[in-house]
Amino acid sequence: MFHTYVEASVLAADGRPKKVDIDRATFLMDKDLYAAALFAMGVARRAGQLADEDNGAQFVWTDYCRRHLEKYGQPFNPDIDPDWDS
Repeated sequence: MFHTYVEASVLAADGRPKKVDIDRATFLMDKDLYAAALFAMGVARRAGQLADEDNGAQFVWTDYCRRHLEKYGQPFNPDIDPDWDS
């Protein structure tokens, strides 16, 4: 299994941004919001706002977390809980 890591909003114990395995976190995501975030990444790439070499996974993560907060009124747990997958 491949793992793709993104930076979460919270800091790890060492003071650096917590790394989240987005592949694992997608199992907890609202599928419609995740699809919208993937679509937004494609739009950004086609508009030249996100180069192919840019981290598309980080774009999707950030966009998804924003959409999750808007829909549910609370942050996506893996983005704010440093121990969510422990």
